[in-house]
Amino acid sequence: VEFVGAAFCVALACTAIVAWLARQPSGTKDVVAHGAAFKIFQRRYLAGALLAMAADWLQGPYVYALYESYGITHEQNATLFVFGFGSSAVFGTFVGSLADRFGRRRLVFVYCGTYIAACVTKHFRVFEVLLFGRVLAG
Repeated sequence: VEFVGAAFCVALACTAIVAWLARQPSGTKDVVAHGAAFKIFQRRYLAGALLAMAADWLQGPYVYALYESYGITHEQNATLFVFGFGSSAVFGTFVGSLADRFGRRRLVFVYCGTYIAACVTKHFRVFEVLLFGRVLAG
């Protein structure tokens, strides 16, 4: 329980720091692109994004069984899922502004790297490593 509280505090501090860094400078304007080139870009982006989401959805039903095979208790398994969903809720609130500030292409690469790291953590039978992976996957 102490670890969960400490992990929550660390995640909260990281969220605050990243949210502060992601704030949009004043005086910037939103730009909307139109035209054939933008439509081609949009289709390519959506194809990649849908592929990434499908990969995530395909593994979803098997994660609980994987953790159970590692000897993770029902309570620990619940904690892992709460951290995953909580991480998604926390990080999802400001990731869009990061993409606006640093560029969507760069954030797509960050997403891929983060998700690869999250998948690698699933190969370890250590609860803390699995917990870190769930935060990354959020």
